[in-house]
Amino acid sequence: MQANRTLFVLVPCLMLVFANSAFPQQATDQAPRGYVAAFSGIEFVPAGAPDVVFAAEYAEHVSRDVQAYVMFTYFENLMNPSLEDEVAALAAILSTQTGTPWALQARDRGVSFMAGAKQTFGAPGSDLRPYVGGGAGVLNIRRTIREPRIGDVTAAVLNDYGIGRASLIDASETVPMIEVLVGLGYFAGESTYVDIGYRYRPTFRLDDGLNLSQLSAGIGYRFGSGDAAVMAPRPISRRGGSARELPL
Repeated sequence: MQANRTLFVLVPCLMLVFANSAFPQQATDQAPRGYVAAFSGIEFVPAGAPDVVFAAEYAEHVSRDVQAYVMFTYFENLMNPSLEDEVAALAAILSTQTGTPWALQARDRGVSFMAGAKQTFGAPGSDLRPYVGGGAGVLNIRRTIREPRIGDVTAAVLNDYGIGRASLIDASETVPMIEVLVGLGYFAGESTYVDIGYRYRPTFRLDDGLNLSQLSAGIGYRFGSGDAAVMAPRPISRRGGSARELPL
């Protein structure tokens, strides 16, 4: 647990140091100031089947090669496969005992908010920008176990059969999460941004652990066409003890 806490603090700090080291560079090429994009893809949990994921991202350049970003992500189902197997086994037992088919439908829906930085690569003026990066944020999980004939049985499944987590009964749970990412961005035309990337997202403070792998593609709107970084300083002329800018 101590190692997890250290990792949760260390990754964002390294990310910021990495981003700040790029600030002194000066850009003279024209580049978009940022973009907003919608993403869709698949996420994998260990030993589980892939499931759908949707996301929205906003990013701005803080220098020519560094982007700061925020991302909201919706996960359709993050339930641990072993827990899904327990729920399925319980449904089979209840069907045998009662003589009535039980179809327990279990799902952990999730919403995450992440913030971080990307280091981009590519020749000045290039529209094709590979990147690596990292960030930190939170993941909110809400569990539901339903039976079509009865409705929500999340509490009953835990109280009567010991399956589930007390913290997810009639409430959601929010836990820390970090991510590392790699991908390829492309500024197509004057106002279109295309992105394909991979993110690895471990979470903390969950008893059963949850480490996500996410592959997604997105398309969005690019904005701003000025210099994406700190402009080069104008030369200074000193005459008669006074300083003034020379016209360029």
